[in-house]
Amino acid sequence: MEKKTQKTIHIILMLIVLAVMLTGTFSSYFNAGSNAQELSLAGEWRGTFNINIGGDREIIFTLTEEAGALKAVFDSPTEAIMAVSAESVTITGNDIRIFIPRIQGEYFGTIHKDRAPDGQPVRIDGDWSHAGEFMPITILRTLTP
Repeated sequence: MEKKTQKTIHIILMLIVLAVMLTGTFSSYFNAGSNAQELSLAGEWRGTFNINIGGDREIIFTLTEEAGALKAVFDSPTEAIMAVSAESVTITGNDIRIFIPRIQGEYFGTIHKDRAPDGQPVRIDGDWSHAGEFMPITILRTLTP
């Protein structure tokens, strides 16, 4: 009986050592992300959509970071809508919502995993809602040379 107990204790100790080793590995893996460059959505984001009346329409979101919060200004040159401030910009995980009630507009999108050479996101796939109409639209960050 004593041999069985010793073998059981030996197995338990080996499992504990393995668990400690794996914890260290996972911990270093997850902590590596904390040293990584923080993602920023600041910049100009452009996309086009077509409503079959009058051709393509362009929308532009200019995102800025102020006091740790994102702010957005909306332009739609083809509709002569310029410099309309968004009421709110909300990010939850990889999802973004830009709310512009003044023009009955809202953009819901998912930040794509594509990255620019600077490591920042370059693409958001989503839907533009304007006056009750929903249009799928991808917006791309304009990269400055």
